[in-house]
Amino acid sequence: MAKADMAKRQRPLAVEIPRPGEEQPVWSRVGVIALVGFVVGIAWPRIAGVRIGPSVPGDLKATAETATASAAPAAPAAPGSAEPEARPPDAAAKNEQRVVVGPGRITRCSDQKGKRVEDCGELLFDPVALPRLKELARCPAAAGLDGKLPIGFELNFEKKEVQVVKSKKTSLPSATISGVLQCAAREFSNVSLEEVPHKYRRYSLVYTATFYPPGADAEAAAKGEASKEEQEKGAGTTTSETAASGLATVSWDTALVRAQPKEGEVVMRLVRGTRIKLVGRQNDWYKVEHRGKTGWMYRGSIGL
Repeated sequence: MAKADMAKRQRPLAVEIPRPGEEQPVWSRVGVIALVGFVVGIAWPRIAGVRIGPSVPGDLKATAETATASAAPAAPAAPGSAEPEARPPDAAAKNEQRVVVGPGRITRCSDQKGKRVEDCGELLFDPVALPRLKELARCPAAAGLDGKLPIGFELNFEKKEVQVVKSKKTSLPSATISGVLQCAAREFSNVSLEEVPHKYRRYSLVYTATFYPPGADAEAAAKGEASKEEQEKGAGTTTSETAASGLATVSWDTALVRAQPKEGEVVMRLVRGTRIKLVGRQNDWYKVEHRGKTGWMYRGSIGL
């Protein structure tokens, strides 16, 4: 055993020297390793949108330019562009066609037998008529129109029909009158008479629409005409509300009292049990009085 160990220790040391061609690395392996490193270290973060270092000056410049452009105020629209320069509300209103319409006048009415009635009283038709008549300012035939135009209506509650008719003579051109009446007929084509309180079967009404061209002070002119104009006598008048009387009690925990029906400004808030006085009515809304103040309340809030 000792001789064997001694023989192993005495073996000569062999040193292998590579040939010149074998000293070069395997470039195919190096290329694969480099490609994988490029994809993992550089290409993949850019494709995924992940920043692994600070932005280069070019990116910073682009970012700054984008932020400056977004923060800068928008330039005013050109005179002929689709977005005109904003104007104050008052100036815009004065440069538009305007229509001023007063309460209507009942010229005649008839009962169920078709007999004419001398005193027709009042008819709650202004809430139906006035908003639609004011829309005539948009009628193409009314563009630039300056003057008065009486517009007549025939209400048939038996057939539930509203018919627009030509009324008195005016100084306006016939073609203009016909065009405005056609617009009025379209505005009243879908009117429902279901919620209009009435006493008689048929009513003949007339409203006077005063047209003001752009630039005219319609409100000042309307006030001046109202003070000078003599009201023609008729068989009755239209109104924005009907009379009501009696007392009621607030049935909701908190009920709103508005300056006008539906969407008017809130003028009071009344709690359950408050006693109020009824002074008028407009469809589902009652005009009430409480401690010297008046307003409109929905009928459900007072248990009616």
